[in-house]
Amino acid sequence: MATIIVGGGASGVLAAAQLLLRGAEVTLLEPAVELGRGMAYSTKCPLHLLNVPAGNMSALPDDSEHFLRWLQSTRPGQYADCSFAPRGLYGEYIRSVLDEALRAGRGKFRHIRARAVGARVLPANVAIETESSDVLYGDAAILATGNAAQAGWPGLSTEVASSGRFFNSAWMEGAFETADRHAPVLLLGSGLTAVDALLALPHYGHRGKVYMVSRRGLLPQTHVLPVYRSIRQAHCARLRDLVRGMRTAASRTGALPAGWREAVDSIRPETNRCWQGFTVTEQRRFLRHLRPFWDTHRHRMAPQIGAVVQDSLRDGSLEILAGRTRGLRLVEDGVEVRIALRGCSETATLTAQRVVNCTGSDADLSRSINPLLRNLMEQGWLQPDPLRMGALADDRGALLPARGGWQPPLYALGPLRMGPLLESIAIPEIRVQARDLADLLMPE
Repeated sequence: MATIIVGGGASGVLAAAQLLLRGAEVTLLEPAVELGRGMAYSTKCPLHLLNVPAGNMSALPDDSEHFLRWLQSTRPGQYADCSFAPRGLYGEYIRSVLDEALRAGRGKFRHIRARAVGARVLPANVAIETESSDVLYGDAAILATGNAAQAGWPGLSTEVASSGRFFNSAWMEGAFETADRHAPVLLLGSGLTAVDALLALPHYGHRGKVYMVSRRGLLPQTHVLPVYRSIRQAHCARLRDLVRGMRTAASRTGALPAGWREAVDSIRPETNRCWQGFTVTEQRRFLRHLRPFWDTHRHRMAPQIGAVVQDSLRDGSLEILAGRTRGLRLVEDGVEVRIALRGCSETATLTAQRVVNCTGSDADLSRSINPLLRNLMEQGWLQPDPLRMGALADDRGALLPARGGWQPPLYALGPLRMGPLLESIAIPEIRVQARDLADLLMPE
C-alpha cells in the first residue's frame, strides 16, 4: 500500500509512523525541514508548555508510558507523570516516534519538501500535484493539514494591515519583537493563544502593559493536580442531559482537590460519542451558547502558567476587557482601538504599539486559502460539514463527496475532522485516529 500524507505536523507524522510499522510505503508532503512540529510544537519559547500532563501525552495509544520513557531516557530526572513539558521538547519527541518507526518498521519512507496544490482521483489511485508541478501517485491520501489559517480581522483597513503594527497571527515572524519594549500591546482574544503571546512577549524583551480583549473576557482555567478520575460519566443522548449530568458530577466532586475538573475530564472519552448523538440543532445551540465556557474549562493551562497569568493581573501588567472592537485606526504612536464593552453602552479607547490577533484558526472550509483543499472542493471530493468546523467525513475519516456515491480513498486526520467530531485537535484523539487509519489501510 502506497500512501501519500499531506502535512508533516504531529498528525501527519503519527500517521506515517503507524503505517511504516505495518510495512506501508509512505510519501509525506511537507515544505518544512523539521517534521512533527507544525504550529503547535515549533515554538522556541521555553515558557510555552503542554496543556496536558506528560502522563497522558504518549503518541502511541497502545503504550501509555511511551512519552514518559522517552523523557526519562533523554532528560533523566527532569520530568514526571504530572509534569507539563515544554512544547518545543514535545516536537522533538514526535520526530523521535517517526525515527523509531523507521528503524523498527518494514515500510519505505520519503519526505518531499513541497506544498500540495491539487489532486486527481483516478480509477485505481490518487494523484497529488505539488507547487513545482510534480505529480505523486498513491493508493490513498491522508489530509493532515493541521489547523487552518486565521481569518482576516473584520473591518481592518489596508492602512492598519500594512503598517507593521498589526499581526494577523501570533505566530507571524516578529509578532512579539516590539520596537519600544515599554509600549502597550493589545492581544485580540483571551484564550490559550493569547496566553502564549502573553508569555512570549517578555521572553522577547517586552516590559510594557498587555491588554486582552474578547467578547466575554474569559481566560482558560488552570489545571489542579492530582486528578483522581473517580467518577464515570454516563453517555448522554441529549444536550440538556449532558448539561444536567455535568452539573451533578461537578457538585459531587467539589470536595476533591481538582474539584469540577474531575467532572470535565470524566466525559473526555465520551465527548465525541455524545456529540454525534446530538441533533444538528443541539450542536448549533452548544456552539452558540456553551462552547466558550466549555473551551475555557476543557482546555486548561498548566499550573505554573496559570500562576504567571494571575500575577500579571494582580500587578496590573495585564488587563482583560470584555467586548468587541469597533474600529482600529493608525495614529502616530500606534493603533487606536475602540471597544464596545460587554453589558453596557460604554466604549473604551486604547492605543497600543502593536495589535496581535490571537483568536485562532478559521475552520470554515468555504473560506480556506489552502490550494489543495480548495481544489478538492471545486471537484466535489471535499465538502464543509454543516457546522462549518471542518470537512464532512464518515467515522473512519473518509471524505464524503458532495455528489454522493463512490467514496475515493481520501481521508481526513486531526483538525480537519472537526464538525463530525468535537474533539479532534489534541494528541489523545489524533493518536487513535492515526492508528485506526493505519489499520484500515494496512489490515493484517
